[in-house]
Amino acid sequence: MPIHTMSAISPPNTTIKYIESIIADFFWGRDQGKRKYHWASMKTMSLPYAEGGLGIRRLTDICTALQYKQWWNFRARTSLWGQFLKAKYCQRANPVAKKIHTGQSLMWRYMMKNKSIVEENITWKINSGNCSFWWDDWLGKGALAYYTTNISNLNNATIAHFLINGKWNYRKLRNQFPPQLITHILSTKFQYQQE
Repeated sequence: MPIHTMSAISPPNTTIKYIESIIADFFWGRDQGKRKYHWASMKTMSLPYAEGGLGIRRLTDICTALQYKQWWNFRARTSLWGQFLKAKYCQRANPVAKKIHTGQSLMWRYMMKNKSIVEENITWKINSGNCSFWWDDWLGKGALAYYTTNISNLNNATIAHFLINGKWNYRKLRNQFPPQLITHILSTKFQYQQE
């Protein structure tokens, strides 16, 4: 039951501590309605076997992993939930370029807090050229917007904007990037498929 709830919302720390105390009571038990002495903390018990723990997953780690999964689902899958969030928070700008503002929902703030960690582990394929040229990590070096100073968070150009007949438009690239990065972009192998 708690895991299903945690996949939708992240409970407060007091709730997590309460659930962890129930788990600890399961291991150490009660005697005549009173808690027995806990010989090891949940932090120690959650260590891997090799480090002297029981290999139990901590609820805070589970919550964090589920928050990471929310960002992944938002970015990589098409869903009604994702379309709603994009319409509400990312009308003009790419989600990677968005910043936390007051008045946003708690779930969106958690997603914004974790997006940089998750984005480091997402690599996009070029395929039809629909991914964002500036904000999606299709080159394996992070968002290219961080390598130039003249790109705003409202620039949603796709890779297809920098291609001519399935090949890189060298003139456009030269106007935007330093030479060493252009060499890396030009050496990128891909199979471009026009839609």
